[in-house]
Amino acid sequence: MKFTEYISRVNPGENVLIEHTSLSDYPLLSYLIGETYGWKRIILVDIIDSSLPLLRWMHLSNIHIPEDITRFKVGGISDWGNVVLEVNPHNDPGIFLSRFSRALRENYLESYSRGVEAITVVMNPERLIPIHNNRPSFIMTLAALPTVFLGDIKRRAFYFVNIDMTHKRYRALLEEAFTRILKIHDDGRITVLKSPSLNEEGTELDPL
Repeated sequence: MKFTEYISRVNPGENVLIEHTSLSDYPLLSYLIGETYGWKRIILVDIIDSSLPLLRWMHLSNIHIPEDITRFKVGGISDWGNVVLEVNPHNDPGIFLSRFSRALRENYLESYSRGVEAITVVMNPERLIPIHNNRPSFIMTLAALPTVFLGDIKRRAFYFVNIDMTHKRYRALLEEAFTRILKIHDDGRITVLKSPSLNEEGTELDPL
């Protein structure tokens, strides 16, 4: 089964965890999500410029994406895209996570009012954990955030997490809560680790 065919089966309200390493082809999958659902539906949550490796890969691969993608900027210095929210991750987590959550809700409602279901792509939230000194309370709060939107039919979400960098507890909490888990291997294979359809678990997907 192709990756694009598989993600088209993801139901509204689901959270999909995509585990990758620093060497795996995760930029390709992020591009395929945009191509599958349409870039105008994408809300890119860019954690500390995690999108820049994707942009470099696309540029070197001669792949072009729209310049006005809706972008939530969580730290970092780049200003590309249509930045509709900018928050400072160094602030009190209760402040910036609350602003972030509220802005997501507003964007979901605005999209849904136009008859469009939002597709949220969150790039590397694990980068926030060292900023807050690996505090267990912050890890729990950060991991709980996506569960607030679980079941919200106005959106579907894809979280990219670098397992070379992430805190073990954070990864475990996400794996427990998310409806689907995909793992991108360094050799290009994509494995379904978790799915609402048990017969899909263990399935390998072709990226193209």
